[in-house]
Formats: sequence, structure tokens, C-alpha cells
Amino acid sequence: MKKNTLKAGLLAIVASTTLMASSVYAGDDHQHHGKSHHMKGERSGHHGDIRKMFRGLDLTDTQKAEIKALVKEQRKAMKEEQVSKEERSAHRSEFFALISADNFDEAKAQALIEKKQQKRQEKGVAMLKIQNEVYQLLTPEQKVKFKEKFERRH
Repeated sequence: MKKNTLKAGLLAIVASTTLMASSVYAGDDHQHHGKSHHMKGERSGHHGDIRKMFRGLDLTDTQKAEIKALVKEQRKAMKEEQVSKEERSAHRSEFFALISADNFDEAKAQALIEKKQQKRQEKGVAMLKIQNEVYQLLTPEQKVKFKEKFERRH
């Protein structure tokens, strides 16, 4: 009886560790279907941040349309780069294999983590790029106002 309890406990630990590792790896790759857990209305995630960044700058209708087009283009690009369910499942399996192996392969663990960090870095660069493109649409007066607003916040 005690042996079964020990096995069940170990299995629970391995299972929970696997779930934690897979959620760490999944990170930003999980789908919100256009929505966020902190969503207000239809605004969510980084695209809501762009709206907030440029709020109060008295954008023209043309600027608003151009910004909307840039954001739409970026969303489309992000959707195309999204990791499939099969790939996420494979990543979870790789993490489980590391966790449940008799000998821990640190090099493989490093490689998996670096791969994930690289994807996050690419997403971050893409986000900064789109923000810069939006900033370039501003008039000189709006840029001054934006810089003042940014300096007050930071």
C-alpha cells in the first residue's frame, strides 16, 4: 500500500512539473483568440498598448487609418507565425522527456529555453518596430507632445 502511495505521489509531482514546464514554454504562444484576460471591450494585449501610447495626441482621421492598417498588418504577420497545436504538443513532450529522463540533459534544456527566448525577443522587436512606424506618422508637434507624455510616465 505504501509503495502505491509513493508511486502516486511521484507521478503527481512529475505531472505537475511537466505542466509547469510546458506553460513556461508556451508563454506567449498560447492563443487568446483576439482577447486578453485583462481585456476591456475589444482592446487587448499589445495593440491596446499602442492605443494608450498615442491617446491624447489629436490624431487625424488619416493617421488613425494608417495606424489601424499597420496594426492589422502586424496582427496578420503574428498570426502566420503562430505556433501550431502540434508544435506546442511536441514542445511539451520535449520538456517531459527532459524532466522524466534518468539523466538530466542540461545542454538540451538550455537549447529549448534559448529557442523560447529567441521567439520572445523577435516578438518584442516586432512590437517596437510597429510602435516606431506609428511614431513616424506623427506630426512634429505630436512628437513633442508624445515625448512629454512619455517623460511624465517614465
